Amino acid sequence: MATETKVAVLGGITEVQGAANSVEINNLARFAVEEQNKRENSVLEFVRVISAQQQVVSGVNYYITLEAKDGEIKNEYKAKVWERESQELLEFMPTLGAGGEIDHPARFAVEEQNKRENANLEFVGVIRAKQQVVEGFIYYITLEAKDGETKNVYETKVWVRSWLNSKEVLEFKPISINPLSVSV
Repeated sequence: MATETKVAVLGGITEVQGAANSVEINNLARFAVEEQNKRENSVLEFVRVISAQQQVVSGVNYYITLEAKDGEIKNEYKAKVWERESQELLEFMPTLGAGGEIDHPARFAVEEQNKRENANLEFVGVIRAKQQVVEGFIYYITLEAKDGETKNVYETKVWVRSWLNSKEVLEFKPISINPLSVSV
């Protein structure tokens, strides 16, 4: 009977109870931030663990949601750390979501477009977004902005290199879709 229970859990992802207060999980989260800083030459500062899950494999995969500061801005990140005899950071990325940190590059893109085209667009919200890890992050964002009373949908590409305090709009263009038909 004990073997059946162990087999059922092996490979399954389970919640780590009390993760925010766990010394082990906090140490893994700090490790993830330090490794990300080395990889990207960034200066993120660990703030706290929000939650964590674990998966027993050949070792243990930890899926940690954490908060870290980039300068004065707090952002939420997801890290995947594999622990066996040593630790290895497998993934580290900002969480993307409406009202979250993705609004920063989206608002920046609208402001830059206003400067470039002497326009008066007003940011409404992010419709969808994805990111690509490069030397920093490139955010591919579909957003909604108002031009007077008219709402329009735009696609933009923003390159963020936080360690250089650099943001650059690589592309900003209107797209012709009905924003009511787009799912968030």
